[in-house]
Amino acid sequence: MRWFMIALFSVALSYSSATLASDPTATNKAGTKKDTKEQLSKAGSDFMSLLLKGRTEQAYQTLLAEVGGDSDRLNQQATDVAAFMLKVREQLGDPISYDLITTDSIKNHFFKQKYLLKFDNAAIVWEINYYQPRDGWKLVDVAYNTDIDALFK
Repeated sequence: MRWFMIALFSVALSYSSATLASDPTATNKAGTKKDTKEQLSKAGSDFMSLLLKGRTEQAYQTLLAEVGGDSDRLNQQATDVAAFMLKVREQLGDPISYDLITTDSIKNHFFKQKYLLKFDNAAIVWEINYYQPRDGWKLVDVAYNTDIDALFK
């Protein structure tokens, strides 16, 4: 009977460990929610949605709140990009839509999303890069360019 109880306890423990490991809402050692690539996809889409609406600084703040990262550097970048986007809107008008072009990853260490912010007469490529040093992803960088040819390589 003792052997049976030990086996039953072992099975129950391994089941609960497997359930916690696969639960995307599980928390890491610091007590914060583990980010999955699906959550990063939502965070990237939320960023682009706010960017589309002209809320550049809020887009960065929301992304930092959802993922985390070097907030001082990225907040400064948000200010600079907001000024750039005002000039873009003056020249090109409001963007009409955005589209996720590609995602790429290097195992569970790096994750990249490429979006296209579309205007009537031009497009801007946005790249959002994440890094996972331990448990949970961190925003590394948000970059933009107009090199559409690079998308074809």
